[in-house]
Amino acid sequence: MKTTQPASSIAQPLLYGLPSWPLAMLGIPLYIYLPTYYYQLGVEMALVGLMLLLARVTDVLTDLLIGWWRDRLTSAGRYGLMASGWALLLLSLWQLLLPNQPGALHLFVWALLVYLAWTLIMIPYQALSAEVTPDHHYKTQFTASREAFAILGVVTVLLLPFFLSDAQDTQRLFQILYPLVALSLTLGLGLMMWRLKLAVQAPNYSKRPAKQDHQAWWLIWRDRHSRQLLPAYFINSLANALPATLFLLFVQYYLDLTPQTGILLMSFFLAGVLALPFWVALSKRLGKYTAWRGSIILACLSFAWVFTLESGDFSAFLIISFLSGLSLGADVALPSSIQADIAQNLSQTNGSISGLLFGIWGMLTKLALALAVGLAFPLLDWMGWDQKTTASFTTLVWLYAGVPIGLKLLVLYWLRNAK
Repeated sequence: MKTTQPASSIAQPLLYGLPSWPLAMLGIPLYIYLPTYYYQLGVEMALVGLMLLLARVTDVLTDLLIGWWRDRLTSAGRYGLMASGWALLLLSLWQLLLPNQPGALHLFVWALLVYLAWTLIMIPYQALSAEVTPDHHYKTQFTASREAFAILGVVTVLLLPFFLSDAQDTQRLFQILYPLVALSLTLGLGLMMWRLKLAVQAPNYSKRPAKQDHQAWWLIWRDRHSRQLLPAYFINSLANALPATLFLLFVQYYLDLTPQTGILLMSFFLAGVLALPFWVALSKRLGKYTAWRGSIILACLSFAWVFTLESGDFSAFLIISFLSGLSLGADVALPSSIQADIAQNLSQTNGSISGLLFGIWGMLTKLALALAVGLAFPLLDWMGWDQKTTASFTTLVWLYAGVPIGLKLLVLYWLRNAK
């Protein structure tokens, strides 16, 4: 077994976080640009939506299966799982982003394979956070590094259009994005697999009776800490998914600030990176749950000012975006660090179930994103969005800020006694 680095070392957290940068670069292109891109290539909008919906539904189911599979493998096998995801991602991403003959079936097949490849990498990758160190506070440095690189990946994608002669040329953006992701992911995963030291190693399930294997699904819910964290994480993810889903509509139609969209997004994500060291230090001093609750309160106070905004209020919304962005780092890094603590403790006493636990984690994240889209867009349509009625704009504000604040207050109540 490899030995861990001392708690003062930052090399190991940086090595662990590096692959998150190229992986995060794919988020906005796959979820925001891709539907419009295929529509522009000649695929009917209804078929684009249907194909992506079918691919994403399948993607939700694979998280649990790959998490379960990961727990049955040795350390080398888990790296092999990530390597197979890397190879599949490079092939399928090329076909998805730069198709020779785009069509509905082409979109479905290659989107499905991209989502599968992503999961093959992400589930074992996230589960590694439970095995890098037994020190719970040092572990937060690993999850914070991963989320900081993820935010930088988003910022990178937001900056790329500024280097293009035509910022609206999605195909040209994809032609630059693909080699950038391919090269950086290859280097990032390669360095991590080569140099990352695993200090915690729980036995896998490969030689356990099938009965015990099936009981792993119930161990997670029976655990008091897991039962406390997972519902809070899902509700908080839904609270974050609603404004993320509606951001473009809110900026373009409610505030009429389309030219400033990139600046607003940059301020949000850069604030998240800048605040991460503060949240890590605060969690070490006061505890992870206390720091997370503080970030939720900051997000609620920031978003409450959305109700005062009017069309053209750029400066006010820029301040709101920056202040709410300060809570972003804590909102993604601290729950994940708590999850890694739970995975480590459960795996030490019951055999490795980190993969299954992070499979559930991934499933909840994707369900929150799907639910945000599934609730917000039909409701806006029902309130007369096509006619841009007053009721539809009022609904937009409440879905963008009011409902998320209510959900986050519910999380605060749920976690009121968490330590």
